[in-house]
Amino acid sequence: MRIIKYFFEEPTLLDFPESASERPFRSDELQGSLAGAPRHYRGYLAATDLESGAIGGSSLEDQAAAKMLAAVVQGPGWFFSKGSESPDDIQSTLLSSRDAILKTLVTMPADSLLVTNFNPQGLGRGQGQGQSQGPIGQKSEGQRSEDQALNALVHRSSENNRFRAIVRLLDIGATVILCEPAHVGHDWSVFSSRPISEMVRSSLLELKPTNCRSFVIPYVKARGEHKFYFEQYDLELFKEHEVK
Repeated sequence: MRIIKYFFEEPTLLDFPESASERPFRSDELQGSLAGAPRHYRGYLAATDLESGAIGGSSLEDQAAAKMLAAVVQGPGWFFSKGSESPDDIQSTLLSSRDAILKTLVTMPADSLLVTNFNPQGLGRGQGQGQSQGPIGQKSEGQRSEDQALNALVHRSSENNRFRAIVRLLDIGATVILCEPAHVGHDWSVFSSRPISEMVRSSLLELKPTNCRSFVIPYVKARGEHKFYFEQYDLELFKEHEVK
């Protein structure tokens, strides 16, 4: 039996104090009034194979969790990772198909991000796959702001700077996906300018992964290790949120 679980917070507050947890999605710092806050949305996609014991969204042999996410975010998208020419160098790759997005979701390294609903100002319109975006130079204010946001995420800046960078991208309508370390492979944090939990539910219903139970769970109900890893302790804990 495999378990796919999507925890969501819709809307969320992406404005963290300096003391915010290094695992931000699981941090109690999110508990504040959302009155007047920007309408941003976030989720966390994970998976477990109870038979093999593998815990990690990318660990499923048929990549069922990644396939669901690729169907939800669609495309085209941009993949950003560290370049090699300078400390500020960013390597950018245009992902024009769902298959390309799926492959990237499965293989993306820690220091990278995938962005959809995004037309990067700092990248030339004719750039091909795998072209490199050089260090920040003489660019418009919008381009410099965008470059700084991408650098903060690719180069793993401080937690506060990373979340400010995410907000910068969400405010122009993008969806941002970061990989998060798991016991085997990685999970995914998803940040969006629109709610997607119902899209996740619909995608899971359409894909119907074999030998799998899927859950879409409000994060407010899942704080704490025993609830986050509920499939290890009580598989029926969130039966009301099972997708079926």
